[in-house]
Amino acid sequence: MQKDGNSMTQPLISVIVPCYNVEEYLPRCVESVLNQTYRNLEILLVDDGSPDRCGEICDGYAAVDSRVKVIHKENGGLSDARNVALDVMKGEYVTFVDSDDYVAADYVEYLYKLMEEYGVKLSVSRHQEFKDGASVSVEIRTCPVASESVGQDEGLACMFYQQAFDTTAWGKMYHRSLFSDGIRYPEGWLYEDLPTTYRLMMKCDYIAFGNYRNYFYRIRSTSIEGTPFKPLKYESCMRIIRQLEADKVRMPERVRRALDCRIVSFAFHILLEVPQEEKEMRRSLLEIIRRKRIHVLFDGKARRKARAACLLSLAGVWLVNLFVGYGKSRKVD
Repeated sequence: MQKDGNSMTQPLISVIVPCYNVEEYLPRCVESVLNQTYRNLEILLVDDGSPDRCGEICDGYAAVDSRVKVIHKENGGLSDARNVALDVMKGEYVTFVDSDDYVAADYVEYLYKLMEEYGVKLSVSRHQEFKDGASVSVEIRTCPVASESVGQDEGLACMFYQQAFDTTAWGKMYHRSLFSDGIRYPEGWLYEDLPTTYRLMMKCDYIAFGNYRNYFYRIRSTSIEGTPFKPLKYESCMRIIRQLEADKVRMPERVRRALDCRIVSFAFHILLEVPQEEKEMRRSLLEIIRRKRIHVLFDGKARRKARAACLLSLAGVWLVNLFVGYGKSRKVD
């Protein structure tokens, strides 16, 4: 434990930053973590066999700040990088920051205070997206921001409906005990947050949510979402959906309805990337959508674009493709 200037005890909080091929963005990310108003941090920079200067940059920060610890490892992917850090972290709490993103100066303090205020083991804040090449001003909030504690069922439903927050690993803080019984990010899968975050939440009676956008998420063409289709996207999707369906039996009806919406949205997301010639992949995804789309269509809490996709798919996936293509071609304000 450490004492700050106000003599208040501060538990150690671990910040895990996996690094791979992001030398252009890494300094801003790390410096946003170093400059946190909450000072008692263990900053774990995981050089996941990066082919660029990430490892060198990480070592440079470790040389000037004792809170920084660098893990150099062979490339194993995002899940493996997070898991390696989870296995060695010393903090009572942990949060994740992706190395091409950055955070407000009170990101850690805000998430920790939410946990303290509501006596929970998981807290969530909001994020702000920005396109690569653009920038956003980062200002510490100067007035109170709405926050609340919600029960497990309400939190899961909100997340599966993709309302105030989603299944991302980042933008959240976790008590280390949530990972104590072997929950880790599945290695070799894409979209690894989705099959992990809800399982962590299922171990919490309540979670705390704050309506403060203190995480800044960069949208870039070289991210997983921006890269061309590859079979691993489909394979990961099907594995995740099988896991979700298996765990659904332990969820109450309201959460199962929300989960069906999330599954359909996920299936549409992958289907629209699968090439026409991959007929078996498309057939499997369409079957998932067909089984659930009527329920989603008449679920008033489902996202409007998920309901619209279900409606359009009744006439054929080609219409969904046309709709999505039109939306992508429009100018973003």
